[in-house]
Amino acid sequence: MLRVTGLSKGFGGVQAISDLSFEVREGEIFSVIGPNGAGKTTLFNMITGLYVPDRGKILFEESDITALPPYEIAARGIARTFQNLQIFLNMTTLENVMVGCHLRTSSGFIAGALRLPKVAREERKVREWAREALERCGLADQADATADSLPYGMMKRLEIARALASAPRLLLLDEPAAGLNDSETAEMAELIKGICESGVTVLLVEHNMGLVMGISHQVLVLNYGELLAKGSPEDVQNDPKVIAAYLGNG
Repeated sequence: MLRVTGLSKGFGGVQAISDLSFEVREGEIFSVIGPNGAGKTTLFNMITGLYVPDRGKILFEESDITALPPYEIAARGIARTFQNLQIFLNMTTLENVMVGCHLRTSSGFIAGALRLPKVAREERKVREWAREALERCGLADQADATADSLPYGMMKRLEIARALASAPRLLLLDEPAAGLNDSETAEMAELIKGICESGVTVLLVEHNMGLVMGISHQVLVLNYGELLAKGSPEDVQNDPKVIAAYLGNG
């Protein structure tokens, strides 16, 4: 589904990503791990068009998306969340998720201004899609609550619901368990597995190794922007280089 080849990105004298190559297969949870500064978010930003790579290619379903702007990449079926919550705190949870449906609508400004029947039909459909996304994320009973009234764990799930509302085929999750307690992390793991089982491929960046090793099909380890190891969770956990660099036994 996703193929990254020879990807590199530098900022001044810092090489954030260096000659990185990997493939994500359809229907899997593919996790990227590494310490702060390893290049994980830079990788996400290149895949979603926020950064243009210095070198290399990014192919999504065999189409080159390397130089496309973010809105075109999103329209092709890639959605993401962010390390820091990007939600509208003064809007309801339902309204937040409805924002994520805009790629699935076609009514323009004039049709909206004239309140044509097509617009009303689309608005009903958008509300239906948004409620379905809230249901998937366990937030159906919070549809009318304002986002700023939600506990932090629910806010994290709200951002995922908004991403799902765009009907992506590839979902990038940037540290979804950050700041969650043990029970919330367990709920997040079940949510991510459910998303994958529903047919959405997941590319995950996460520091919680228990979550990563418990739900991932493949794990890639970044070390200062370079590939250190890649394989199944078991292979990565037993890799001497990974143990020495990250797991505290080297």
